[in-house]
Amino acid sequence: MRISERIKRLFRWFQTKPAQNTDALTAKFEYREPHPQNALDLMSGWAGSFPDDLELTAGTMALHADPRLHWALDRYGSLEGKRVLELGPLEGSHTYLVERRGAGEILAIEGNKQAFLRCLITKEILGLTRSRFLLGDFVRYLEQMDQTFDVILASGILYHMHNPVEVLDNIGKKCRALILWTHYFDSEVMHEDDPRRTVFSREPVAFEHRDHVFRLHRRSYYRAWDQSSYCGGPDDVHFWMERPDIIALCKRNGFDNIQIGFEETDGPNGPSCLFLMTKSAN
Repeated sequence: MRISERIKRLFRWFQTKPAQNTDALTAKFEYREPHPQNALDLMSGWAGSFPDDLELTAGTMALHADPRLHWALDRYGSLEGKRVLELGPLEGSHTYLVERRGAGEILAIEGNKQAFLRCLITKEILGLTRSRFLLGDFVRYLEQMDQTFDVILASGILYHMHNPVEVLDNIGKKCRALILWTHYFDSEVMHEDDPRRTVFSREPVAFEHRDHVFRLHRRSYYRAWDQSSYCGGPDDVHFWMERPDIIALCKRNGFDNIQIGFEETDGPNGPSCLFLMTKSAN
């Protein structure tokens, strides 16, 4: 038999031979035609959605068009050329909004490994060019960095902290403006029989910092981290601050213009509000 004929037969044999380890191959390779949805499908537990015109399926929260953030930025003014530090970007939806509003540079630090990968997918799909994502503990970054930012965006992070007082104090020292959305503890709103109090310890903890005593309220996640959509902090035990203490600490760091919006006292997890805080030019 000629060598060329043997090669042809061998080639036909490979073509007809059933593929082996198909499950392993499917796990490693994408067989659909290239599309942004394929990247989204790599990760489960998406919280945020994407702009409607992209026709993508992810989460349900339209954080890319968050009215709370638009409200704060409308009052702050132009972000043109501003340096923004975002703490806990989750999936990069707020990052996208801030870049669209003209920020010159955005550094976003995410500690959740799965959320960080989602941020990279979002960056690619939405074409972010002035935003950089870093994986790591932003608490340590705040403690060690010696630079300042024009704006720090801290949405949904303070009430996940083991030591929210020191975190908020470090934030206040590192920026000229702060956009802070957070839950807070209010014993009058969350009365003794309120079911929202069941996840909190009964008595507050007195925490002294810079000659001021803050009342902190201990809380647990109760294994919520087992869910793929978990977006809490790295420590099961975390503490909520009270609203007056948040304001008092920020005033001590020079924020003399404090605006409050989107206050909600009957949320399922507890009261919350959005702060826009700025320091006078002098």
